[in-house]
Amino acid sequence: MDHAAADGLLFSRISLQGEQRGRRGLLNLIMDYYSHTEYQPSREQIEKDKFVFFGLIRCQPWMAIPAGILIQFCYGSVYAWSIFNGPINELVTGDPARGSAEITFYIALGVLGVTAAICGPWIETNHPRKSGIIGLVVFFSGHLTSALAVYVRMISMLYFGYGFVAGIGLGIGYVSTIDAVSKWWPRARGTAAGCAVMGFGGGSLAFSAINKWLIDSTNLPLTFLILGTLNFVVMLVSIQFISPPPPGHNPDGVVVLDPTERQQYVTGSQDPEKNAQNPRALAALAADQPTLQVSLSEALRSRDFWLLYVAFLANIVFCLVIISNLPRIIDGLFGMGRREPRPPPLPAYIAVSIEGGFNMLGRVLVGLLSDLMGRKTTFLLLLAIQIAVISFVPVAIHADSFWGFLVLVWTATVCYGGGFGMIPAFVADMFGINNTSSCHGVLLTAWSLASIVGGLVFTGVLNHLISHGAHVWEPHIYTANFAWMLGVTVVGFVCCLFVRASIRDRMFPALPNQVLRLRIFGRVFRVLCLRHAPPCEVPPGGRKRLKLMEFEYLSRQQEQAAWEEYLALRAVQHRLMKEPNDC
Repeated sequence: MDHAAADGLLFSRISLQGEQRGRRGLLNLIMDYYSHTEYQPSREQIEKDKFVFFGLIRCQPWMAIPAGILIQFCYGSVYAWSIFNGPINELVTGDPARGSAEITFYIALGVLGVTAAICGPWIETNHPRKSGIIGLVVFFSGHLTSALAVYVRMISMLYFGYGFVAGIGLGIGYVSTIDAVSKWWPRARGTAAGCAVMGFGGGSLAFSAINKWLIDSTNLPLTFLILGTLNFVVMLVSIQFISPPPPGHNPDGVVVLDPTERQQYVTGSQDPEKNAQNPRALAALAADQPTLQVSLSEALRSRDFWLLYVAFLANIVFCLVIISNLPRIIDGLFGMGRREPRPPPLPAYIAVSIEGGFNMLGRVLVGLLSDLMGRKTTFLLLLAIQIAVISFVPVAIHADSFWGFLVLVWTATVCYGGGFGMIPAFVADMFGINNTSSCHGVLLTAWSLASIVGGLVFTGVLNHLISHGAHVWEPHIYTANFAWMLGVTVVGFVCCLFVRASIRDRMFPALPNQVLRLRIFGRVFRVLCLRHAPPCEVPPGGRKRLKLMEFEYLSRQQEQAAWEEYLALRAVQHRLMKEPNDC
């Protein structure tokens, strides 16, 4: 018995050690996968990338923008899914108002975000044409599966085909195209990415009408087959014009010194004595190392990334829910679902198309605005506008103002599209061009979260109130949802305030007893904890109190002096690291 027990204990220890080694091996594999995010082409590939469209046309930077717009235009057809909800529900259940076709849209966007997060490092380390072709083939396969699903009237197969399979294609193709386009324009990333993403909004604008025309002219299975084939052909031709920029086209890391500062540091002062004492004469750093390398793991562990994540989630949740439910809301509040049925002043499918137009406008307009005003300032402006819009939407509903409601929704849609247009440039500026696809992919899980959780909460609240006696024409079943959306948007605005968007804010030297630092009206505000605090002055008749906190509001001169001292230290470190190599 003793030998058997000892053998059993030994076996259990060996099994446990094997499991631990397996877990460590898997963890190391994952960390290694997320640690390499740089595309390293061979010399032959660099020469090949000088030509596009099967090697027949010499590559020009501007070619990536129209190609990216067309590819995103086809992927943007997912935004017109609401046109399918009624016909699919009627086909499956016999009632267009009953069924679960809406869930397909949530699944597709949910899978999109997860796929983008998982495939981000792989997309970054591979040729954009390779990942783009894989994305469009998978997207086409999802359409074929969806055609079969509606033909056999199997809703679960539709979830798998359009929700899961097409969602994977969306995740791969969306990220690879946008990031490939933005890398060609390092000084106007917001505008370049906004132009590419503009196609995604344009897809909603066009495919709302195209989907309705195809459904009325043919049938649902043939509609999916035609749409899939059309998208496949257009994207396959367009992807041939997508090519990565040559090595050295983008800064290798996050820019520490802007061009003005760099020139100032390189030139130095004209006075030799002053130049020797002046910490601004940092020629070694400015000339040799004007950028800072940020690894993907550092980016994903930083608080700024997750604050930006919450802000991005807040920016999209309202419109994402509205996009998939706009026909239902219009019909219930202003159309045939009213207590006194009447046609809405504008058909729902036209309202969805126009919403797609504002979505498209916001993507390119806000991207351009972020290049001029700065990413953080622009993002705060978007969130502030959405807070105002969500606050006034219930007022428009209670006033039975159809056009007031639509104008507010369209205004929020501009902000919604704008967030998507500038977010690739935002993460590229903060964490470096080599981390763009990976960080962008993880951020897109907020898209998934907002679509799935937001959509389910909206539908759940709506169904709960209706099951307790409410009617679809009563405003409170919608305003109840707008209340929690407003709360999420306010939280996102506060989180965006604390995002340290510039490398200067993130690397600014912290004091040992510093508790909080943020920038207010362009100046640094610090809160210091005084562990060995001296007692405060005691007023007559008062009690002795300890001064536990100290607040500092640095002047621009104080901030500049501290920043230059940090840069001087980095310059010394950089030179010491170079000396062994020089020897």
